[in-house]
Amino acid sequence: AVACSGHSPAAKPPSRGGPAGDAGPVHARLLAAAHLSPCPPSSGSGGGLPNVTLDCLGSGPAVHLAGLTGKPTVVNVWGSWCIPCQQEASYLASAYNADRGTVRFLGVDTEDEANSALDFDAHVTPAVHYPSVVDQQKKVLLGLHYPGPPVTAFINAAGKVVHVKGGGYTSTAQLQRDIATYLRS
Repeated sequence: AVACSGHSPAAKPPSRGGPAGDAGPVHARLLAAAHLSPCPPSSGSGGGLPNVTLDCLGSGPAVHLAGLTGKPTVVNVWGSWCIPCQQEASYLASAYNADRGTVRFLGVDTEDEANSALDFDAHVTPAVHYPSVVDQQKKVLLGLHYPGPPVTAFINAAGKVVHVKGGGYTSTAQLQRDIATYLRS
């Protein structure tokens, strides 16, 4: 499995104001272009994902990852600077569009600058509209014991991690097979 390590020299942590960093006109324009779905509410403790709360890249509440229960969830750790992440993004977007309502998708943008992440999401074809959270410190990768993205975790409705795949997907069908195997069996 191919994983990206490190981050682009242009990547920088957001300011203390939240994941948006500079909430100026460029950020507002990128946020509107990305048109991300709001981040999901999280409560309870499934105990599968790391016990961290991460800011939403778009709109919606911060997400307590260990509290993602109630619906099967695909969690994809990615970075705009990561070539395998760029290659699999359209497959994730297509699977999200096909499975809307039955499976929740959540991206975890790692080691990235918020504007770069939003710009990336807006320019994938088909566009990535599922929500993402920001993880500057790689807490999710470290918690899943992977050195770098892409990593995709499958979380059952009880919040338990049932499968983790390191490396990128090479087709929508491959991802949909994993969804059927790990989240619908």
